[in-house]
Amino acid sequence: MNLYGIERATADVDIVLELEERNLSKFIKVAKRMDLRPKVPIKLEGFVDPEKRKSWRIDKGMVVFSVYDPKNPFFLIDIFTEMPFDFDAVYKQRKKIKFENIIIPVVPIRELIAMKEKTDRPQDRADVFYLKKIMNGWTDEK
Repeated sequence: MNLYGIERATADVDIVLELEERNLSKFIKVAKRMDLRPKVPIKLEGFVDPEKRKSWRIDKGMVVFSVYDPKNPFFLIDIFTEMPFDFDAVYKQRKKIKFENIIIPVVPIRELIAMKEKTDRPQDRADVFYLKKIMNGWTDEK
């Protein structure tokens, strides 16, 4: 949301990873190097196992797997436990936002709206309202 210009007072970052073993193993390796830890009492390596992820979703309603930095517990990374869209198709349409000398791939605005409309949470309804304004050219009615 912040990268699309909508200020949100949130410390979490939502990430969609391609959920294949090799890619997830790379993520686990980087997370360990950064000393990130799961928010719930499960092993970081468990995220690689598709059956465990499925069980977490079905038995515990875990939509995202959250990791945090113990030195800064308010910094949270949420990784979707199930692919919320066709990864390859959306990746081809990703928005590339430049920040200093880094390019950050971001879910296209239409896909982000579709994801948020599925949740029907109050904050997500507000996000959809502002995302649609941005998508339609953001006219400030006074």
